[in-house]
Amino acid sequence: MKHCALAALVAVFIVVVTAPAQVIQVAPATEVARETDPKRFSEPHLAIHPTNSKHLLAAVFISWVQGALEEIRAHERCAAFVSLDGGATWNRHEFSLESCFDPQVAILPNGEAVFIALAEILNIQPRHSIWLIAFHSSDGGLTWDEEPTILGRGHDHPALAVDTSSAKRKGWIYVSTHHEWRDGNGQPASGVFIARSRDGGKSFDTPTIVRPNNLHSFAEMPVVLSDGTVIASFVDDTNDQPKFERRRAWIIRSTDGASSFSLPIFVNDVCGPPPNFQLSALVADTSDGQFRDRLYFACRQNGGGSIIVTSSANRGETWNRPGVGVGTPAPDPNARRVLTMGVNRNGVVGVFIAERSFKIGEACLEFSFSASFDGGTTFVAPQKVSSSSCGKTTADEIAARMFPTYGDYFGVVGTNNAKFRLMWVEMRDGHSVLLTTLGTVAP
Repeated sequence: MKHCALAALVAVFIVVVTAPAQVIQVAPATEVARETDPKRFSEPHLAIHPTNSKHLLAAVFISWVQGALEEIRAHERCAAFVSLDGGATWNRHEFSLESCFDPQVAILPNGEAVFIALAEILNIQPRHSIWLIAFHSSDGGLTWDEEPTILGRGHDHPALAVDTSSAKRKGWIYVSTHHEWRDGNGQPASGVFIARSRDGGKSFDTPTIVRPNNLHSFAEMPVVLSDGTVIASFVDDTNDQPKFERRRAWIIRSTDGASSFSLPIFVNDVCGPPPNFQLSALVADTSDGQFRDRLYFACRQNGGGSIIVTSSANRGETWNRPGVGVGTPAPDPNARRVLTMGVNRNGVVGVFIAERSFKIGEACLEFSFSASFDGGTTFVAPQKVSSSSCGKTTADEIAARMFPTYGDYFGVVGTNNAKFRLMWVEMRDGHSVLLTTLGTVAP
């Protein structure tokens, strides 16, 4: 009974700190591209040039919502989109990769770009294996090198971070993944994989692999602070039954360019389940504002609750547990809620939320955006960005089951004019449409 009472008090604390005095304005959406069934876009990722807001780069994988699971996976493809006019027009590039998914992109301070993904590669043995790969672009994503750099197998959820400001390592790229392997006794092991590139993604140094404990550790996101400190997050769990009631979130830090990492630093234990898998988010404020180098970690509250944001003002050493709730939705274990975060030039942190709620005979998908002007102490009530009916065809049912929100992350970047560029996927007139817009936030 004491635990129940404590949980109730924590829930009350989490959901009451909102800031209704600020304003969010969302511009009409611009269509980037569209596909027709059985093809559908999933998991758009967005990057912006560190000093040129008109230069945007996006990546997405095209899922296949027809046939058996093996056929669906075999048809997955990856594409990149580049815009040099602030998102008004986009050029598309298709990568010649099979079973490609989980793409991410970044633009370096010198204008080069990198694309990473998981994919099956033709003429590479063994066949039907999923490899972690990276492509380099010398012109910011307009063209790409013909051959990728291959970083190995056994990876999931690759994520990118770039050092954009430090004196010693500006332009270095860091790739983190959830890595699994067999230990010396043949038992499954997992940990945080960090690979470093000092030449724009054309090659990578020997990776660092951190196994923080004997649990199943889900590596999630890396960020880089203004002095080049690399921070990676993970959430631990167990493969045994019953699973933990709550997942514990942690970070590890490196001050030597990801050659070595600190002991894990505890963030919080408010994350789900349900559902069984729910990706968290980590972002750093690299602006020149008052919250420079502040860290923000966000996840969905356990028990099907709201999005919770936990922040740290001292580079991850301590966190404002249990965190602050974004919006006040009632707990719903059946609804799918995922999020992505970004920080703009003024140090405003934005939270982009996708939610699919399942109703009788209909599944609906809604996107909303919220922001904090005070370093994560309070958040404005979420503003709806878009909503769409998810349809009732067989393909719609497959998509709702396999890709309930069309991904575990979406595009959010802060622009140099203190706005936010958003990117997401929805169904319009029977087509899968990749959309983008600008969000303006003001006190």
